[in-house]
Amino acid sequence: MNFYDPGAKIRLMRKRFHMNQSELEDSNMTRAFISMMESGKRRVSKSSSKILAEKFNDKGREVGLELKLDDDYFSREPHEDARVYCSNELMKDNNRHGQFEELLFISTEFNLDDITAEIYKKDADKYLEEVDYSKAFINYSNSLGKLKELKLKELQTYVYKQMGVCKLKRNEYDDAIFYFNQAMYYAKDLGDEACFVDASYNLALTYFDMQKYNESIEILDKYIVFNDNIERGLKIDSRVLKANSFYKLGKRKEAVDDYFLIIQELSEGEQYLLAMLYSNLGEYYYESGELQESIKYINLAQKIKNRTDKKTLPYVLNIKGKVFFKQGLVDESMMIMELAMNMAEEYSNYSILFETYKDLINIYESIEDIEKIKDTSLNFLSILDKNSIDDGRKYALTKLVEVELRRSNTEEAIKLLAQLGNAIENN
Repeated sequence: MNFYDPGAKIRLMRKRFHMNQSELEDSNMTRAFISMMESGKRRVSKSSSKILAEKFNDKGREVGLELKLDDDYFSREPHEDARVYCSNELMKDNNRHGQFEELLFISTEFNLDDITAEIYKKDADKYLEEVDYSKAFINYSNSLGKLKELKLKELQTYVYKQMGVCKLKRNEYDDAIFYFNQAMYYAKDLGDEACFVDASYNLALTYFDMQKYNESIEILDKYIVFNDNIERGLKIDSRVLKANSFYKLGKRKEAVDDYFLIIQELSEGEQYLLAMLYSNLGEYYYESGELQESIKYINLAQKIKNRTDKKTLPYVLNIKGKVFFKQGLVDESMMIMELAMNMAEEYSNYSILFETYKDLINIYESIEDIEKIKDTSLNFLSILDKNSIDDGRKYALTKLVEVELRRSNTEEAIKLLAQLGNAIENN
């Protein structure tokens, strides 16, 4: 992409339409003045630019072209044109990563640091949408670096929050807590209530995933649940998360009562929440031994998630697999669990990937299928290696050690124990 100075733009446009300078003359713009603007001896003012844009737009229409030159086009310097071009491109919704790279080259060439920060952020948003959390985090980090150079605090809150989301999705909880706290600090300092409560919710979600349920409830109560100014969707999400925390703390009846109460309040457009609550009820009835009731709610959740949210479908399939196993349908259970693992890998859903792997190993152990334990554990470790994930590594290595010891393969067991030792040290 080339950007020209005002004089060059006039010259190139005249050449394109085979026009001489006299054809551009106006009562307020003589031929001599046009010549000086072309040669760079006179600055192209906004009023002169408007006249030139009108004349070239008219000429374009004569030959069937819509140039759509704006009034300021001929008065802008190359770096200003670069800014306009990049800004317009960033407003589009269908940019690819390659296009972001091209824009980054332009913004870097013209030292458009604020545009560079926005490009990194938009590219990161796209990677996050594609569940590539590592690349998303790198781009958010690059954006944050530029924003700090420019001292643009108001834009840092969102980036900090998104960096936390990336870390949460990768089960890197300590890092996630740091970034969510940073987002909350900047949001509070700037009075950005929306970002503050969003980061608060994600912080509570992080503590929930860490099985620190009391901390999760404390954050929800402090910042969201009793705040009347919170947007309805986030308020309901928070009530569900709080109920889930109560459930995990053993207050199951209280949590289930909340589930049914929230279901009654949901609108037709809140299907994703309805599916989540059906899934939770399916798990409750599974743990209560009411398997038919569990399957009823699991099927309701699966139907909705198949239609609206396949990324979280592995959660439902995991519970369904456990129900089938309890019913004695071992083959069906293994098939569903394997499908859940494959989908969890596809959508980079590492929390449920680990949980499903453990449940699948339990099934293989119950039928004493050592080969399946080994193959599944090696596959799980391969996924962790490919995505630089540590959560679950120690468990998988422990299972492989057990397999080799049962086979009396001491040499291989010792090698695996060394890997396990490294995993423990690096944790």
